[in-house]
Amino acid sequence: MANLFCQPLKLKLHAYPGVLITFCGVDGSGKSSLIGRLEKACDEAGLNCLRTFTPTRRIREDAVFRKLVADPWNTSSIDSSSYHSARRVNVLGLLLSIMGDLVQHTTDTIIPALERGEVVFCDRYVFTSQAEIGARSDLRETEPVLASIAEHVLQPDLAFGLSVSSGTSYRRVQARKDNNDLPPPMSFLVRQVAAYRAVFEANGLVALDTERDLDETFPRALSHFARLERLDLLARKRTASSRDEADQTVPASLMQAVAL
Repeated sequence: MANLFCQPLKLKLHAYPGVLITFCGVDGSGKSSLIGRLEKACDEAGLNCLRTFTPTRRIREDAVFRKLVADPWNTSSIDSSSYHSARRVNVLGLLLSIMGDLVQHTTDTIIPALERGEVVFCDRYVFTSQAEIGARSDLRETEPVLASIAEHVLQPDLAFGLSVSSGTSYRRVQARKDNNDLPPPMSFLVRQVAAYRAVFEANGLVALDTERDLDETFPRALSHFARLERLDLLARKRTASSRDEADQTVPASLMQAVAL
């Protein structure tokens, strides 16, 4: 499956006082549950958080995007141009819309939160787009476009890749019993899961095996988060006490949550 050999994205380093944490994975991989637990740990440690997601509603409510979600095969064929059939969703065109939405959301929501020194948890990110185009298009056409735009996208301080099997993803989404949120056909889901794993590996995301129970994966995620150097800077800014006391305020309290 040569289409899944993706290239690492070169993102833009940031120097804002806040922390950007991103989560990527197929539906049913446990992103929302993990973000909720990490958000709670931050609240208990006295950290201000912003929970957000991409694509935003600007894209999610778009008719073309909804058409793609409703029928994942409704795209250009692998190894063919995105213009192959006028009756199919043009993946290249939709990619441009999604990336424009991400850049704008970064400008009006993510960066202001980082400037305020907040922890930003973002459900889906540019790596999600890379995986989706890998599952739906010929990367020789779409990936150079994505790579060019990605140079203007902020590099997360920590990026998690949540990995589950296609069977687990299917069962979890189906269990929601939501007619507006149905799992894709298994034949497509297998390819989608493979695309996400290829993206995780190419970009060095922190891979979490979310086949496991949340009580097992959460401590590992939290330990990676607590070790971020930028958290130490946040601690210094939010207290006028000594460094030793500040160190105990944020990273140490987060690590106590790991022990619990």
